[in-house]
Amino acid sequence: MFSTRTIITMAATVMTVLVICADDTTADPFATEVIDYTPAPGQHVNNSAFSDPSRALGPPIGGGTSSANNSSLINFGGFGGSVTLAFDHTVADDPANPLGLDAIVFGNAFWLSGNPNLHWAECGYIEICRDWNGNGGPDDDELWYLIPGSHISDPPEQFESQVWDDDFGDPTYPPANPGWWPPGQSGMWQTGAFRLPPEIFDSSVIENPNGADAVDEGVYGYADYTPTLILGDLDGDNVVDDPEITPEEFYTTPDDPFVVGIRPGSGGGDAFDIAWAIDPDTGTAADLDGFDFLRITTATHAIIGPLGEVSPEIDAVADVAPGLMGDADADGDLDLIDFAAFVACVTGAGSANLPAACRTMDFDGDADVDSTDFGSFQDAHTGAL
Repeated sequence: MFSTRTIITMAATVMTVLVICADDTTADPFATEVIDYTPAPGQHVNNSAFSDPSRALGPPIGGGTSSANNSSLINFGGFGGSVTLAFDHTVADDPANPLGLDAIVFGNAFWLSGNPNLHWAECGYIEICRDWNGNGGPDDDELWYLIPGSHISDPPEQFESQVWDDDFGDPTYPPANPGWWPPGQSGMWQTGAFRLPPEIFDSSVIENPNGADAVDEGVYGYADYTPTLILGDLDGDNVVDDPEITPEEFYTTPDDPFVVGIRPGSGGGDAFDIAWAIDPDTGTAADLDGFDFLRITTATHAIIGPLGEVSPEIDAVADVAPGLMGDADADGDLDLIDFAAFVACVTGAGSANLPAACRTMDFDGDADVDSTDFGSFQDAHTGAL
């Protein structure tokens, strides 16, 4: 049995090693390359302030919970418009990441009147792809897997298509406004996408389906739903607490997508777990070890008067920075709070239904939380630091 002093010394040594390893890597935590940009018709597709896809590379520029910063965004128009980005490394499915989450998409959503259950948001869905042949681009034999989130329960049933044409005087197919026509397109063409439920998402204001006073978030797994905080705002009050923190530190710490509000220390945005990915044709788990390419697609099909079409604006995508196994609250230590979370996650040996939120407690990676994991938790315990 280790003494408390020994355990703390061991933890400090492990943390030092992690820092050294982080310093040795040259990987950029943010997306570094635009693979494809195919906007559908929309009000901003010819606006240079929103149509340069390179604006989605590098770190985001946060505006906070009450308003957005629109200086570094891309828009990909109406239903089925998309952007595809790449990293300079494989983003790994790492259960030791904070809350078991692996990547974060940042947009320009904000809370209406400061209410975290009312989001001024325009959502897109997320797909990921692994570069199995290592040639730097997604090929036909490298499948795209869907992050279904909270509201894509039957992908084949929710897939829709839209025909567009550039005969603006004929109302058969949209758009009616020539200024909405994407550069480089001509004639008649078609987009397709998994459509999010119109009754919730075909509006600029998305209400939490769990209610106006809910503490559990009812929408998760989509781009451009959660605000991007101002750099250094550690508690979500729109005031900078740490002016020295870097974007690489701040915007790689995920929010908890299942809880209303923004978790202290997080930069906001919409985080997801690679383990959520499914084959959209069959619904089976993708079982990916990571991804190299990420695609975001407009999943709504509505026009709201002078506001134009409902479509996401995207600022950045980040690889979540590694955390500590067992650190349920992602505060950098293993203490009584984490122990309580461990107890809630115990399944016993041989369980086949380990919740995603409990993967950080599965120290030996065998898809259950049992006595072996408890021994590892004891060894790693630090107490509050």
